[in-house]
Amino acid sequence: MSSSTRPRTARRAALAAAALLTAGLATACTPDGTPSPAAPPAKTATAAAGHTAAGTAAAGSTTIGRTLYWGGLRFDVKTAAATPATDTTGGRLVLTTTVTNTFRTTPVNDWPTIGIDVNGTPLTGDHGTAVPPTPGASNTLPITFTTPAGFTLDGASLVLGDPGQAQAVLPLGTGGRAAVDLKPLDLALPANHTVTGGRLALALKSAQLRADTGNTALKLGERALYLTYDMTGTVGPAGMAVSGDSLRLRLPGGQEIGPSSAPIEAIYPDRPTRQNQAAWFVFSGATDGDYTLTVTDPDHNGTPATAVFHVTGVTTAGPVG
Repeated sequence: MSSSTRPRTARRAALAAAALLTAGLATACTPDGTPSPAAPPAKTATAAAGHTAAGTAAAGSTTIGRTLYWGGLRFDVKTAAATPATDTTGGRLVLTTTVTNTFRTTPVNDWPTIGIDVNGTPLTGDHGTAVPPTPGASNTLPITFTTPAGFTLDGASLVLGDPGQAQAVLPLGTGGRAAVDLKPLDLALPANHTVTGGRLALALKSAQLRADTGNTALKLGERALYLTYDMTGTVGPAGMAVSGDSLRLRLPGGQEIGPSSAPIEAIYPDRPTRQNQAAWFVFSGATDGDYTLTVTDPDHNGTPATAVFHVTGVTTAGPVG
């Protein structure tokens, strides 16, 4: 063999050895002698940032920016942060809210029942050891939920209140229950804010149509007319006792009701005024129209007086029937 032939022969041998090595790697065996499976293909990143495969929850934070009302509390729902469930742990959803006690002097003693409705399945929220804010105050309140595999915000609704009560409802994504914010409806006061029936005069300060009485929820479909006022009596030495019997409310359909809650006060010449009083009138089937308050002297001295509240948009806060 010539010297020029030997290098070519060596190159052919090297190429053949490489081919055999490649074939051996392709048919490598596992320790028990069975052929090893083919290597899996490289994964392709197709999901958008913040999302996972179909059927699992989308991770990350979503801005909500909506408000609900319940029992004197205002819930400003800011964000929803989701962590999907795994094979060993449940998922987690944290709603970041700011809660305000909308009353100036009335404490709110308890939280409503806080839950998420997922296409008819309830999930209970955990607010930890936090207590409702004091009158006029606002506190941050994170609410935590354990979520099942496959949970998404679509079809899920935050719900405040028990079944059978006026419930505030906030859909967190697309679908879910119809939104109900239960926002109190502020009513315009009559031009003459002072209503005088005989010796008794009420200086009206505010009027609202609400789905609660203080910190107590109403039944589904009920509403309450909430009045605040200063009360003054023109009385002799014996004074005058004033109760809810002096107040009546005529509804748009003609029905007349007394207050479900009203102050009982004694008025004397040296203390003729009681400030920041409140009365609640509770009824079903609220409609738009005129609501007429009548103020009557406790001893029926003089002529009763009336004040009219013209109401529109009753159903915007939630169902009333």
